[in-house]
Amino acid sequence: MSSLRLFLTPKTGLFILLTGLLVSVELAVTQTTGFVRRPMAVSLGVMFDLVFVTTGLFYWLVAKPHQLPRNRTILIAVLMLRLASFILPKGAFLPNQFWPILLVLTEAMVLILAGLRIRTIVQTYRRLRSQSDAETALQGSLAAVFGHKASGIIMGEGLTLYYVLLGWRLRQNVPPGSTVLTTHRQSGQIALVVSLLMVGLIETVGLHVLLNRWNPSIAFWVTLTSVYGLLFFIADMIATVKRPSYLTDTHLHLRLGVRWGAVIPRSAIIDIRRIHEKPAKQTGQLNGAFLTAPTILLSFSEPICFDGPYGLRKQISRFSFCVDNPDSFVQLLTNRA
Repeated sequence: MSSLRLFLTPKTGLFILLTGLLVSVELAVTQTTGFVRRPMAVSLGVMFDLVFVTTGLFYWLVAKPHQLPRNRTILIAVLMLRLASFILPKGAFLPNQFWPILLVLTEAMVLILAGLRIRTIVQTYRRLRSQSDAETALQGSLAAVFGHKASGIIMGEGLTLYYVLLGWRLRQNVPPGSTVLTTHRQSGQIALVVSLLMVGLIETVGLHVLLNRWNPSIAFWVTLTSVYGLLFFIADMIATVKRPSYLTDTHLHLRLGVRWGAVIPRSAIIDIRRIHEKPAKQTGQLNGAFLTAPTILLSFSEPICFDGPYGLRKQISRFSFCVDNPDSFVQLLTNRA
């Protein structure tokens, strides 16, 4: 009933009417001689009207008065972006020109929405920062505006670039009075990641040369995806070194690169076991070791929420990972009890 009342409001009806008129006008524009003469410039104008104007109308006429979640506004922007790509003739853009413009417009829409709600983001960040680290507080403040999934994607892209560009200059981010838990020194994880990056770079160059002879557009996007994957592994390697896990009197803070993280109450850990290989798969179990064999298996009294890359979340009852000096870790965690 609440959804029905939403669509019966005058402002919602006005939004639907204005959007319908705008779509009709843009359809007519694509049939004019001006569009044939300057397809690129007119197409950009059509896309701007359909995406930015309609999204702004939805925010001011529907989302803001009814206090809808910000992800609804983002959903409208994505839908209008898809509608614009459907309305515009196929010959308006070349494939390698069209999709980068869509990506730029999407990123611009996210920045505009963030600007509209910057006060909420800042206030939420300050409130969460007193209870958690900077990255967790930032993601929580973005989630208050964009929703958890959208904020996870934004943080995933941002953290990848942040650690690749500035990661080597950072210091270890561990609260005073806590015990640092490293995961890369004895396992050889860093050397394995470097080897993976070298092999991946060689394969990316070879694949690009091969695909470029067949289809340059496909070669471009496959290469771009491969390069982004390599950047993700670089960011994960840097974050593993600069942002290690740590243990306090009450909680175990797991931070495994940019892949997995969780804050686990010490009282929720009911079993700590030394292992030497990856345990058999079962429901509610997650392996956090990367390129190495896990050395610790934790069992929880109740499922713990683990945050993964790009907004991924899992409820985990058993978690295996690799930690340096596993025997000392088991003893330390037991003594902290």
